[in-house]
Amino acid sequence: MHALHLGATLLLMASAHANDALDVLEGRKEAADVPLPPAAEDAVAEEVTMLSDEWAPSPLDPVWSRAVLFEDPSNPWVQQLAISGLFHWSGAWGQATPEGGREVDLDGTRTRRARLGARLRAFRNTEIEAVAEFAGDSNYNGIERFKGTTRFLDNAFVSYGKMRPGFTAEYRTEPQHLLTPERSFLTNMVAPASTLGLMVGQDTDRWDWGLGWFSSDNDSNIGGIEGDGFLLANLAYETVTRGESGGPVRSRWHLDYIYNFDNESSPAIPRYNVAGRRSSNGNQLIARNPAFRHLISTGIEVEQGNLGFSGDFILANGNTNAWGVSLTPSYWALPGTLRIVGRYHYADTDDPAGLVGGMGVSSDPYFDSSPVFVGDEYHSFYLGANLHLYKDELVIMNGIEHVLLKDQQGAGFDTDAWIWHSGARLSF
Repeated sequence: MHALHLGATLLLMASAHANDALDVLEGRKEAADVPLPPAAEDAVAEEVTMLSDEWAPSPLDPVWSRAVLFEDPSNPWVQQLAISGLFHWSGAWGQATPEGGREVDLDGTRTRRARLGARLRAFRNTEIEAVAEFAGDSNYNGIERFKGTTRFLDNAFVSYGKMRPGFTAEYRTEPQHLLTPERSFLTNMVAPASTLGLMVGQDTDRWDWGLGWFSSDNDSNIGGIEGDGFLLANLAYETVTRGESGGPVRSRWHLDYIYNFDNESSPAIPRYNVAGRRSSNGNQLIARNPAFRHLISTGIEVEQGNLGFSGDFILANGNTNAWGVSLTPSYWALPGTLRIVGRYHYADTDDPAGLVGGMGVSSDPYFDSSPVFVGDEYHSFYLGANLHLYKDELVIMNGIEHVLLKDQQGAGFDTDAWIWHSGARLSF
């Protein structure tokens, strides 16, 4: 039956085009008025590029749509005004066991992020974002973002204000879209602070690039222009092709580079200061804060059907040299509802106690109260499930993580940890 239906359709199409050709020959139609059938390769391209990530309609759509306070694309001055928010509660339960040392209790819960902001689209080419952070008595208080982006020449843009530098796939991803409870160990260790900057770039159909300068000031509010700052360069290439199964495959390769003019005197790279503190594994004194002159990240992201994968390599060079890789596969077990996520993260250094970071809900040393662990080789294995109650805006996350932190070049406090993670994210 399918073959008969297809054959009939082809005959009707051929008949229609034959009639058009006859009308042109007899002078009843102009050749320019006759629609041409799509070329075979155009049809293939159209099919391949239709990579849909739309969510199924939900009864909660009208509730979340209230975040848009005003929208009128025809207004010459203001096209949209919307509010945004993010609440991320996180809990972790487990123990870290240093070799020859006391066990470290990792049980705890905290409001990981609490943000409220606004977004304004104006003049048909400008978007302004303002986001305030209220997550506890830590550095996560103040103005997280106050940024403007103006587009010109169709696909070129300039961004200005306080913003998070686009470095690594994880750090570039907004927190409400992270697949894991927290960013990886090395990303949190080397990532620059949100600070004042100016960025120009272009995003074409395939190639994206950006070049910008950022201040070395690390202020929880706006801050100022301090030091010589740092230079950020981004390059990315994105394609959509047909996979072996016939479905579309989206891939994106990126290369990010940071040159820090201020080197060890920059409070923005890294964005924390642990000098003078003692580690939780072995009570070792941290004599100096890591500092980096060069930062490089490159990796690829791939999506095909229900499968996803992100791989990222990071290299940091300065008074501490560190490198590592993150491999993050994911699979929609129930499309749009249940997503299985895994991550293997590896970090290494040649320096004694050159790796610095946290575990559990305090995995980011940017928090003032974070317990700090040190070592020279790090392995993390995470497996979890994300339950999407409403798109990416209401998610419950659960997973288990096994961490191995070696300290062979330092005081010898190798650390083994098993951690259960639970959390919930609400965003709009």
